[in-house]
Amino acid sequence: MKVIEIERASPTLEEVMKLADRELVVLRQTNGKVFAVSPVDEFDVEVELLKNNREFMALMEELSQEKATISSRQLREELGL
Repeated sequence: MKVIEIERASPTLEEVMKLADRELVVLRQTNGKVFAVSPVDEFDVEVELLKNNREFMALMEELSQEKATISSRQLREELGL
């Protein structure tokens, strides 16, 4: 992990991204706020977007509360198995 104190250094975004390609980069501002820069794949981005989507999360909560309404026997009958 590489920690960069922003008050002491002013790396370009490109420099930070090159470092982050090899290890986690933490940027610390003079006010104490910290930010992490790390590579992510498209699945990670999709997960974050969905976690922050209130409508999607409400739907997931609603679906998780549903009870099974048919037995496995009934399901097999419906599917013709």
